[in-house]
Amino acid sequence: MRTYVSTLGYHETRVTRPILKRGIDGGDEVVVVRPATNDDDERAAEALADVERLLSGIEPDVSLAAEGVPHDDFGDAVLACSDLLRAADGTVVVNFGGGAREVFLALATATLAHLDRVDETLFFRDTDHSVRKWELPNLAANPPDETTKTLRTLANVEGPVSISELARDSDVATSTVGRHVSKLADAGAVRTTNAGKSKQVELTLTGRLLLRTA
Repeated sequence: MRTYVSTLGYHETRVTRPILKRGIDGGDEVVVVRPATNDDDERAAEALADVERLLSGIEPDVSLAAEGVPHDDFGDAVLACSDLLRAADGTVVVNFGGGAREVFLALATATLAHLDRVDETLFFRDTDHSVRKWELPNLAANPPDETTKTLRTLANVEGPVSISELARDSDVATSTVGRHVSKLADAGAVRTTNAGKSKQVELTLTGRLLLRTA
């Protein structure tokens, strides 16, 4: 099961296209987030009806819910979005598809606070109408200070690099670098992939931000 949480303005394609790209199955749920005062807005109601019409035509057994978020107070809006994410079931996909800026920012803030609940974030680009996957940083990441040298060394190389190469460039034992990489990966600061018998390591957005604030 998937739960899509998506902002909605006046253009239903900003909601439907990312969903169709990611996939929709029976039992999935789509939660549309709008300003609470949009309930009586004719254009907003029409966009919501278009979303419902398209989704039901593709997969009748999809649940669609429209959630009004208070937008007069930013804190209330963030907490309301937080409640939506905490209540979401299955694989949680957040789609930033436009809509009111007050709701967009509130949902983005709540998503950053609940990265452990969110499996994927998507964004509909107005420039070319493409759907992109966003990598959101873990702003709460706090890897041990001992890993900083390995993180800085990784920042000075291009592309993925093996642990043995990192150890050579940092003049630190391979076993020590391996432990550092494990701790950095736990914090979301690096991404590791297996390439044959070696493990490749590369910085994430989280890691790049940590280097700017270290």
